[in-house]
Amino acid sequence: MTETATQAHYTDTAYRSNRKAPEPAEDNRQGAVFRKSWTMGSPLTKGRLYGLVPPSLLALWSPSWLRDDKRLKEENGVDELVERHTYFGRLDEECIRYATLPKSSWALLWMQHGGRICFIWLFPIALLVLAYGWWIEHETTTFSVYFHEGILPLFLYMFLPMLLCWGVGRFLEKKFPHIVYRSPKGPLWELNRRTGLVTLFDDITKDETAGQVKAQAPFHDWEGYLMSLPDHQGNIWHRLMLVHKTREWALPLNQLLAATTNKQDVLAYWDLIRQYMDVTKPLPDVPVFEAYRSLDPTTRAYDTKKGRDPRYWFDMDDETFEAVRRENEAKVRSSNWGE
Repeated sequence: MTETATQAHYTDTAYRSNRKAPEPAEDNRQGAVFRKSWTMGSPLTKGRLYGLVPPSLLALWSPSWLRDDKRLKEENGVDELVERHTYFGRLDEECIRYATLPKSSWALLWMQHGGRICFIWLFPIALLVLAYGWWIEHETTTFSVYFHEGILPLFLYMFLPMLLCWGVGRFLEKKFPHIVYRSPKGPLWELNRRTGLVTLFDDITKDETAGQVKAQAPFHDWEGYLMSLPDHQGNIWHRLMLVHKTREWALPLNQLLAATTNKQDVLAYWDLIRQYMDVTKPLPDVPVFEAYRSLDPTTRAYDTKKGRDPRYWFDMDDETFEAVRRENEAKVRSSNWGE
């Protein structure tokens, strides 16, 4: 593809690291309370890219995941390249758009997995407690009395509800998945590589406004911040924030990478986000983008020049991937990130 055609693929607002960002078009409207709540320290750099990936994200989108995902889509007759444009949630060469399930879906999933986890963890403990109780009481009472006054109430009022939550939830998920996995009413946010726009959408719990744009601005109008807060045990948890330079708009980017005690993971995440949005650079070389690299002009030109195997990740065996994962993690941990 020619340079002219490549440039035509991206809009004028697309983020380019080799172009000086324009000055904000308006004065700063942020109040002191907003700044204190959503920013901490100086903005993260938009300079050098390290090409590193948060270890947890690389492990999540593994080559084996790629192969399993392709197999499931083929079994269900899904053409990903065609149907992805109808999804509220996307992760491809055009945009990272995050959407989540409705509250009713999360309630059913929490019911199932909450019941399962509680039963698996508490039932063995209860058996030990009941056995110890019987060892103490067996000389003063009959097993029939101990069963009806101790064992039966515990099972009926504690463990039976757990089993019902687990069983009903699992039954619905297997037999009626459309009840559990309802379609989202709209996305929550979007980072668009082709246009360079960062978009926040209205609350999806409100039917009349779900999916409507609440805030939108080019990526160069946003700053990245490392938010670090302690928990009750004294551990420091870090997460990535995008905050607009002048408006009271903030986007916590902890849906793809949850808050972590490893500061380097968040800095690697910021590195990945910047490379994704920068149309002068190829897409981050991670498994999840493998099928879309040829659809992005900059990435296609880069891969052609480097002679990159288009099935590099897809055909990678588990042993090789484990070595790649360990190497990436070591580099993430040892990098000084421009400090």
